[in-house]
Amino acid sequence: MSEETKPTEEAEIHDPDFQFVLKELLSAYQPILEEELERAKAPERLKKEAQAKPPSCEDELELANRIFDKFLTEEVAVRLLPAEGRQMLGPIERWRWCLWHVRCCVIFGWLVCRGPRTFRAFVYYLYRYWICIRRALGTPVSSPLTAEEQQDFQTLVQALAGAYKPYLTDQLATVEFPAGIPDEVLTGKIDCLEGEEEWAAVFERFLTVDTAPALLGKAAFEAHSKEPFFWFCRCWCLCAIRFGCCLAHARGFIHVLRCLLSYRRCLRECFQPLRCEITRPTGCTEEEPNPTVGGLTVAVVGTAAGAFFNHYTLEVRKVEGQDCQDDAGWQTGPAIVAYPGGAPMGSAPVINGILGWIKTTVLGPGSYEVRVCVYPTQGSRARQCCCIEFNLFKKMVWIERVAGAPVLTPPGPFVFDAPVANASPGGVVVPVGCCVTVRGTAFVGDCNKRKIKCVDLRYGLGFLPGPGMPGFNPADYFGSLLAPFGPICYEPPDEGLKRAPWNEIISRALTTHFVQTTIELFGQTITVYKLQDFCFDSANQLPPCPDATHHCRSGKYTLLLDVTDTLGNHYYDTQHVWFDNKPIHAEFSGLEGLKSCEDMGLKKFVPPGAPCAGPWPMNLLGIAYDEYIDNADLTYPSDNFDYYSLWITRQGGPTYAVPITPVLPPIFGPDPLKGTTRVGDPGTRCELSIPGCPPPAFPARFPGVLTKLDLRIFDAVCAAVLPPPLAPPPGFALERGKCCGYAFQLYAQDKTWSDAGPGWCHRIWTPPWAVCICNDVDERPTEIVR
Repeated sequence: MSEETKPTEEAEIHDPDFQFVLKELLSAYQPILEEELERAKAPERLKKEAQAKPPSCEDELELANRIFDKFLTEEVAVRLLPAEGRQMLGPIERWRWCLWHVRCCVIFGWLVCRGPRTFRAFVYYLYRYWICIRRALGTPVSSPLTAEEQQDFQTLVQALAGAYKPYLTDQLATVEFPAGIPDEVLTGKIDCLEGEEEWAAVFERFLTVDTAPALLGKAAFEAHSKEPFFWFCRCWCLCAIRFGCCLAHARGFIHVLRCLLSYRRCLRECFQPLRCEITRPTGCTEEEPNPTVGGLTVAVVGTAAGAFFNHYTLEVRKVEGQDCQDDAGWQTGPAIVAYPGGAPMGSAPVINGILGWIKTTVLGPGSYEVRVCVYPTQGSRARQCCCIEFNLFKKMVWIERVAGAPVLTPPGPFVFDAPVANASPGGVVVPVGCCVTVRGTAFVGDCNKRKIKCVDLRYGLGFLPGPGMPGFNPADYFGSLLAPFGPICYEPPDEGLKRAPWNEIISRALTTHFVQTTIELFGQTITVYKLQDFCFDSANQLPPCPDATHHCRSGKYTLLLDVTDTLGNHYYDTQHVWFDNKPIHAEFSGLEGLKSCEDMGLKKFVPPGAPCAGPWPMNLLGIAYDEYIDNADLTYPSDNFDYYSLWITRQGGPTYAVPITPVLPPIFGPDPLKGTTRVGDPGTRCELSIPGCPPPAFPARFPGVLTKLDLRIFDAVCAAVLPPPLAPPPGFALERGKCCGYAFQLYAQDKTWSDAGPGWCHRIWTPPWAVCICNDVDERPTEIVR
């Protein structure tokens, strides 16, 4: 407490009205304390009472009624009010309903703040508050609730959720970015009073004119809202909730006295003239990511409060020399401004707090003016408007795509660990490899001679912390994605030419560099600079084997977009990426039981007299193997294998897509033509080609069963009875007694994305494996088809 405020506080403490109210409050507590003292003296009696009366939620409500029904009398209420309040309210008969309402508000604040509460518990106390209000106004809720009452309560819960959400969002942001909190604790900025204003803001966002009909009931609202002091009842209720909350936290009667002092001051604040003040933004103001509102914003901080407060509005326009009261040129609405709690306007008074946000994502750099206008409940009173000017410093630094795969939104590019993912189906993380273009935005400026200077794009090993997080260190990012050209710098020589509008990096390739060229304009040859895009060759430019989890230019990496301005300030964005440059292996090894260079007669593999109704199985052997990105991690996306498929082409004829099934009759996966698990092992690893890079343990080469082939596809008689997808295309099967050449091919790919698209980085076809097949199942002489 400052020295200047002590005399004022001392005078207030000795004020006769304050002394009377304090005595009444202590008198309300006294019998309860005396009862507790008696229990402390008689442990046996305490045990019996505890056994006879199990704990109940009704206990604390009963205790609240005992304290506040005795304390909040009409005389106490009158003595609490400032002179302006007594004069405005007049005889108690006019505003007795308001006093009963306020008594419920005190109890609500006291109950909610008695301990840590979840949102669900908050809703429970909202329910008790609602019941109290309706009973106080003479319209108790029904049991069970009527349809209208159910709708009213649902409206209140939705309103409370909207009021509560900003509090949760702020808490989540604090948890995710705790870097500055230790310093705030050590410097005393955070102490035992931390969080009181945040809780008060929840109540203020909740108790608006919009929720009043559901809280009071439509009929009561219609009747009481016509009263000229209705606005004050809301302000009184908010002060009463804070008072109840303060008493719930009180650690002794000295604290109780201070709660009462704060309560009276709050009531005096209700009668301050309607006022408006903006303290921020001012000067050169940086826009900031705002997950709650979405996109980039600038916070508007100040005051909008006072007697007869109804609501306030936020507006913005370019500075063009107009007077603040000139209504021309102002922009407002949800596309350009946002209010606390997502409301369509500022529905609760704000004192030295956040009035809202200007959405700056689509605004260009330059000078802007913000106006706040506070409106009274009575139309005869004039609004109060105030303005402030600021220069918007754009801070658009983010990575939005890697190899065509977008950053998963939500959470979006401002969240450090948001992965790059497949947009369809959404949310599936994708590794990238081969030739990779990184896209995004890198632009800062322009005020106080601060403008963009250089853009760099680097990588570091592992998933590293993002900007503002503990452990973030730009020096950890040692490798350049812009090699061999280096950072993109808007500096001499020819700085002015490089700063041409077409060279702004906004939603375009970050892997780019300046090239000097000439253009013909009005018959003259003019030298210009243009940005020329390229892709990062990750398969050759990443380090081959820097540590145990990054073999063969693969593994977890973090990209760092580093933008510097002309004053040397850095602006960062990071992006976690799985790089995969390990090869995929495929080999078609043949038909089980058929020797190399041997023609295949169906008779040898089909039992004599085998009917067309049953399958004629044969195993197709081969290897389809994709090396794990991280040898120690066998889960996706380290396990990045996608699928293999098999194809058989008749010489001079059609091609048959082989169904993939482990047994016959077939059991198919989601796609009957794709095998989605590895088969066999190539008996080698990519590490063997890199000196000093230890490979994982691996087996000797062995093929596995790719699928069971139904040999009926080669018999024109039986093929006719096969259903899709087993049925071969027309002209594929052999007439009995005929032979023809067939070529088998295996295809395999993984899920790695490159600039060419999903799966194009690592895909492989085996050479055709040819064999002559004869349909000799009826033992007639064969005829070679040439």
